[in-house]
Amino acid sequence: PAQGGTQPAPFAPGRPGGLEETAPNEYATGVVIDRQGYILTNYHVLGNPSENDYRIWIQRRPFTAIGVQKAEHVAAGDPWTDLAVLKVEATDLEPIPFGDTKDLRKGQFVIALGNPYGIAKDGQVSASWGIISNLGRPLPTAGAGSDPAKDSLYQYGGLIQTDVRLNLGTSGGALVNLKGEIIGLTTALAASEGYERSLGFAIPVNDVFLRTIETLKTGHKAEFGFLGVSPENLSDAMRRAGQHGAVLVHVVSGTPAFAAGLKEGDIVT
Repeated sequence: PAQGGTQPAPFAPGRPGGLEETAPNEYATGVVIDRQGYILTNYHVLGNPSENDYRIWIQRRPFTAIGVQKAEHVAAGDPWTDLAVLKVEATDLEPIPFGDTKDLRKGQFVIALGNPYGIAKDGQVSASWGIISNLGRPLPTAGAGSDPAKDSLYQYGGLIQTDVRLNLGTSGGALVNLKGEIIGLTTALAASEGYERSLGFAIPVNDVFLRTIETLKTGHKAEFGFLGVSPENLSDAMRRAGQHGAVLVHVVSGTPAFAAGLKEGDIVT
């Protein structure tokens, strides 16, 4: 894993005291995914990429990447999947192996690697452990403004829930199985209210995840189909009346569903 931050101050990790004095005061975590210098992290930890520079430390080696879509050193970021890929000038990094999330089970032991409170300023990752509490979870309801990833795909579900203690700064770090394979990218959403609890979430390393990071490495956002409706199951009374399908409880303006004339209350079969 890689650790970094968003302040543009100079840095000198090789000098005694240099890390403590010059490391960014905003910090997060990243994961090396390619020998050619590609670093994966959460999109929401980047702040405003057009205004920030990013300093990255990997095993005491300092690197600099420039804000997303600001220079060729960075690939791209996508708020919908809350994933971003930065690139540093390196050709000899050791990428983390990807695991198979189809094999995940509740109660499985996992380890979170990250940069809690910016303590891993030298690129030496910190670890914590726990179990998988649940699978396919949506983002938890949070107070106004407390959840930087609230507009992502995962408000609808799909996250790994874990009881690993995810302190501030571990967002964008690897959640790994006992083989050392990454099975999720931690988001540390449970810490967004200003204190930590034994409740955290990670984006699973599934087919959508893998396709998205390959697309981001080419400098483009991933593309997704979006119908624009919120469906619900039919009520018992409607089913007893012989109806079948799903009832639309909301249709988003300006979407394909809206343009096709679908309305709230319609039943889609």
